[in-house]
Amino acid sequence: MTDTELRMTDHELLVLLSMTPTESAAVTLGLLRLDQHGDNELLHNAGLTTLMVRGLASPQGEKIVPVDRCAVVGTVLSQAQEWLEIKLTTPTSEHVLFAVGSNVGAVLLSLSPYGVHEIQPIESGAAMLELALHLSNEYLTGAAEGLPATAVVRRLRVDGEAVVAQLTAVESGEWVLRSGSESEFTEENHSAVEAMTAFKAILAA
Repeated sequence: MTDTELRMTDHELLVLLSMTPTESAAVTLGLLRLDQHGDNELLHNAGLTTLMVRGLASPQGEKIVPVDRCAVVGTVLSQAQEWLEIKLTTPTSEHVLFAVGSNVGAVLLSLSPYGVHEIQPIESGAAMLELALHLSNEYLTGAAEGLPATAVVRRLRVDGEAVVAQLTAVESGEWVLRSGSESEFTEENHSAVEAMTAFKAILAA
């Protein structure tokens, strides 16, 4: 897979993950909110058709299998061991990204509300969390889309409990950090630098 991004639709991702029905693939489907369409034959057929037309899948015996960059993405998503869901929002905007890592590499999915998503290779391992923190920090400090701005990062690992942290930059200058579950959470106010340090500590735990 090259450093250039690959664009894939919802139905292409759905059929790609169905080609390798692992537990990791099921987690990925759920995070992408595609698990509810698992039995939709029309979407499956559409996904197969467009993957083949685009040269991202081809017949191999009696099966149709992903090829080229699509095969790499399929392998990463179906063998994933860690997922980072990154939401960057203001009252008028929302960006959702997923970093997915496995022993064979990692990818970053930038979700589009129109169902055509951008996928690009990234470094796996500890670099995934660093990327999520970098994106969050850039979004909150840059405030290009206004304040208050919020970054929510949810980290899932196959061998650990899910961790969620939410950091909000407000016009007053102090940032608000929340961590815990949706029903039980702690809330603290910090300076920007202190907030990012605490944000990282929660997610790295």
